[in-house]
Amino acid sequence: MSRSQRTIREPVELEGRGLFNGRKARVTLLPASAGRGIVFVRADRAERPEIPALASSVADRSRWTGLQAERVEVRMVEHLLSAAYGLGVDNLVVETWGEEIPIGDGSAKTYVELLLRAGIETLEVPVVALDIREPVRVREENATLTALPNPAGLKVTYTLDYGDRFVGRQTLTLDINETTYVESIAPARTYVLRPEIQAFLEQGLGSGASAENLLIVDEDGSIEGDRRYQDECVRHKIVDMLGDLSLIGRPLNAHMVGYRSGHTTNHELAQRLREGLSRVQSV
Repeated sequence: MSRSQRTIREPVELEGRGLFNGRKARVTLLPASAGRGIVFVRADRAERPEIPALASSVADRSRWTGLQAERVEVRMVEHLLSAAYGLGVDNLVVETWGEEIPIGDGSAKTYVELLLRAGIETLEVPVVALDIREPVRVREENATLTALPNPAGLKVTYTLDYGDRFVGRQTLTLDINETTYVESIAPARTYVLRPEIQAFLEQGLGSGASAENLLIVDEDGSIEGDRRYQDECVRHKIVDMLGDLSLIGRPLNAHMVGYRSGHTTNHELAQRLREGLSRVQSV
């Protein structure tokens, strides 16, 4: 990868509701200097604690990505992080009011539009990408995620496999760049399987969900909501993967191959690659 680091040109703000807690949520995106990375600031706290968007900050590994530091947390950050990764925005301060950020339309498109409205600023410091030199794999039961060497940049192959139920089997392979991300990945929305809904409600989750920000998938494969792509579910899995992999702290030159993988495997692989990067830097 040969480019300079980037940030945004001017502050922008978004208000909305959290998907899981349903409460009013607000974020302000601010420019940041080269090398700052992406940092969340809990602006609703007097001490304004900072939470770096790095794998070491991961607090929740299941249904969403949560980051934690100094006993405070910010949740559902994967769509914003995915949008920043897809547009090559390396440095950003994200002020949040509350523990969950706005869900927008349930995809990364909301945050792509917000970042583009802020304008992209080039900084005079080069990006140093992480090159995968040998395969790295993580596994959780029957889900796997593998990073393979790919010096040309980032490529993703993802397979979603529900057998003969729900959306069945969907596979997508895509070279990731700004154009393919904005056109083919960012608009894909969050989905939930209908049998999961009651469990969420019993846990007090999902009160911010609506037909505008969520696809509901029935066991027979029918989907409640207007699809943006025939294979929208597998594309959203890639949205989440890219947001989680941004927690490495560097862009990746790799071919990522996922099979039924999700946030848990994404976080684990990001942590392993981040730890390997630290070992290399310390030699």
